[in-house]
Amino acid sequence: MPTITVRGQKREGSGRIRKSGKKLTYEDTYTFSVVTDDKDTTRLQILSAADIPRVGLTRSGLGLAVCTDVACDRSPINPLEWTVTANFSSEVEEDTSGANENTSGEPTSWTPIAELNFESYQFYRPFDRNIKPFRNSAGLPFSTALPENRTLIKFDFEQFEPESTKIEDIADRNETINSIRYINREPRTLKLTVNRASLGYYYGYKVWRVDYSLIWKPETWTYYVLDAGPFYIDGAGVKKNFTTQDPGAQNIVGYLNGFGQASARPVFLPFEIYEEKNFTQFLRLKE
Repeated sequence: MPTITVRGQKREGSGRIRKSGKKLTYEDTYTFSVVTDDKDTTRLQILSAADIPRVGLTRSGLGLAVCTDVACDRSPINPLEWTVTANFSSEVEEDTSGANENTSGEPTSWTPIAELNFESYQFYRPFDRNIKPFRNSAGLPFSTALPENRTLIKFDFEQFEPESTKIEDIADRNETINSIRYINREPRTLKLTVNRASLGYYYGYKVWRVDYSLIWKPETWTYYVLDAGPFYIDGAGVKKNFTTQDPGAQNIVGYLNGFGQASARPVFLPFEIYEEKNFTQFLRLKE
């Protein structure tokens, strides 16, 4: 790996204001002097060097414009010297779907920036919003609880992983929840999904680029099931059918109290279906 040094920004450069539709757009150009210790240094390595602006991430010195493109030219006299030109425009939105602006060094040390999205989640409750029991007109409970959709916050982000990371380790992170507090969210309230992973060259380094999603469910990702069925256990330990009170005595579904006994109020039984992991050991997302 060659040693690449950005000597600094040259005095050359330009700036302009132009009209784009109904808006005024500010554009400027910066030029950098770069030197390497290897004449076989590639163009990609030069453009990926630390302190070179990142397209879609780096803002210009005035903070008005975002980098739109970078280009490099080798000196025709000295093959170790390069000139890098970076163009900036206020017309381009800053790319916050990738890594942090602090992009010096290898991508595997960068801090991701999350994009917030929303996802619908369905859960079940035994009462409506007015605390009215979910029963039919005869006072009998329905076989399932009342479904309700809730909107959950989702953090989408991408993170660069070392080339040595095993694909099995990345896959094992899918559909797991946080074992300890993470990004100021309580344990077991964040569910991690691995959307995709690709191995390639990014900014001059061979690394994994992994796209993740974290979905926040404040009441934890414990799965609750309505404790109900056609049988209950009486005080003598005998299994009996739930039946109607009329002379026909038809079998029905009734509520249980969590211990197999009949109950007038519904109870939900908790089940854990997601493996817990310490997200701080492999995720670099920060609040």
